[in-house]
Amino acid sequence: MSIAIDPKAGTHFIGKIFVSPHACDRAVEHFGVERAKAPMYVMDLLRKSSLISEHVIDEDGKPGRMFAYRRTVFIVHPSESTVYTLYPQHKANEIIRNPIERLIQRAVKAAERKEKREVKRINVRKAELAVERAEAELRCLKSESNRVIAEMNARVNEIDVELRKLERELFEIKREKTNLMKSVVAYV
Repeated sequence: MSIAIDPKAGTHFIGKIFVSPHACDRAVEHFGVERAKAPMYVMDLLRKSSLISEHVIDEDGKPGRMFAYRRTVFIVHPSESTVYTLYPQHKANEIIRNPIERLIQRAVKAAERKEKREVKRINVRKAELAVERAEAELRCLKSESNRVIAEMNARVNEIDVELRKLERELFEIKREKTNLMKSVVAYV
């Protein structure tokens, strides 16, 4: 357990844990565990794990929480005790592990602050665009002028393009933080 990264390490899972079939398959594949023993193996390790991040997403954008124990990453449902998957993560040398834990904590906190700041900025802009879009739709519905209707429809389309762009930007910001958190796992 890594107390420097997670003061509550080893205490996150005290109740029932569900291990998905995919996670059982990964335990067999990566750790050579017998299929019948895979759920208990995963549960035992997860109960000892440290929280790396409460908000990560996988390659498909599916949200989850990332935990780790002894170079094993666990991706768990955002609010339930359901293990989606697990895999080994071996990139840190034990000799340098302890001196850099404080640096890791600072990097994690900075990444969390950056993500929070950027998510807020994007959500504010999306809300502003939603208001502008609604106003344009209302003006379009009230207008008798073909020119005004065409202009408002064009503006709605521009807003929709900008909203999609903001969604992609939001996804990339979350992926960037998730990738940073994956690197942290090597030191847990």
